Amino acid sequence: MTPVRVRQLGYAYASAHAPSLCDIDLEVEAGELVALVGRSGCGKSSLLYSLNGVIPQALGGRRTGAVEVLGIDPGHTRLAEVSRRVGMVFQNPAAQLFRLTVEEDVAFGCENLGLAPAETAARVDEALERLGLSPLRRRPVQQLSGGQQQRLALAGVLAMGCSVLLLDEPSSDLDESGRAALWRALADLRAAGHSVVVSEHRLDGGRALADRVLAFDAGRLAPTAEPFPAPARRRSGGRGDGQPVVELDRVSGGYTRGKPVLEDLSLTVRRGEMIGVCGPNGSGKTTLLKLLAGLLPPSAGRVVVSGVERPRPARLAGRVGLLLQNPDEQLLADTVAAELSFGPRQLGRPFDPLPLLARLGLAQYRDASPFALSRGERQRLALGGLLAMQPDLLLLDEPTSGLDQESWVALLDLVAEQAAANGTAVLFTTHHREAVEAFADRVITLSRVDGGDVD
Repeated sequence: MTPVRVRQLGYAYASAHAPSLCDIDLEVEAGELVALVGRSGCGKSSLLYSLNGVIPQALGGRRTGAVEVLGIDPGHTRLAEVSRRVGMVFQNPAAQLFRLTVEEDVAFGCENLGLAPAETAARVDEALERLGLSPLRRRPVQQLSGGQQQRLALAGVLAMGCSVLLLDEPSSDLDESGRAALWRALADLRAAGHSVVVSEHRLDGGRALADRVLAFDAGRLAPTAEPFPAPARRRSGGRGDGQPVVELDRVSGGYTRGKPVLEDLSLTVRRGEMIGVCGPNGSGKTTLLKLLAGLLPPSAGRVVVSGVERPRPARLAGRVGLLLQNPDEQLLADTVAAELSFGPRQLGRPFDPLPLLARLGLAQYRDASPFALSRGERQRLALGGLLAMQPDLLLLDEPTSGLDQESWVALLDLVAEQAAANGTAVLFTTHHREAVEAFADRVITLSRVDGGDVD
């Protein structure tokens, strides 16, 4: 039996003006790995949601055509039953982590399947080892980096023993070693007879492992997909001799297992500079941004941001903007236009959102809910809300995550314009070498304080 069969699949979200999927025909055999590529919002996630029953059971809308996975129609089978056969790793891994520690979370699905404790323990050990998480097994989940959470979510799915695996942008927050570990794990699963469907913007080493690479364009499938060439250099250099916006002198902070995540860090960032912050998962990139935003106090050293020593969020309002990895965590207003106006209104500044809406490519959504937008569009909207306040310092946490190349280039182009026009200093964390080469004036590479190899 062919595990996955899709015939003439079409789907439109309830509030959408156009369908997300059109006449999709697809078969995936046991032991086959199929990669889906395409621009943000092109339909990749919608196909995965159709295979695990979230479409239409949880998201509503209108589905047409036929979907069969392991002999059942996931759209008309209880989701609890579907989850026994089909494992899904979502774009935001934190949404599917439920327990306090790493090993407890991996065991969660097995326990819900009613497996014996000995069987559960064996499956947990195997999944942790396969994803390189064994040294972190007793670490609290909330202390994991975004990339570590991504691998933890996959480990939980692996432990449940699902024979069909669906992964939505699983490597988006992983460093190079993490991506290599992910693709090795997927190759092992394919060899063991699993059917694997992966949606990705960055195949890297996975392209050679995929049996097929299918391109999505406006909800339709094409038979082949060629990688995009790396973008050309977009910056001619920032104002390295400008006024300091960030001054760190021998700063330490952010503790895990009694050890600082950042230790003895000194750094000066000047107006107009764009600085890429690189390093393996868990090396402190997000911790650094939180410290600069005043969300995390230093345990040692001197911190000055936009003239404010030992900064706190209230003292940095309007001066510092932080774009989180998950844009949904910072969208507050009822409409797209109101979202852009929110910050300036809180600061008592006059603001017309229409020019910035047009620059963001969101003018047609001005009266729509922010959550009616695609993930890439929500990312641009969240960034626009920060740009509207014209901050002295802009902090971007993995801004390329979950975006196709055209989308992240457009997003960072907006940031580069702000840096050039207003002298905004920019720090952006990334695992994306092409983004650093195209946009960074300087690169800071963080390493793990404990010197370990675990990401």
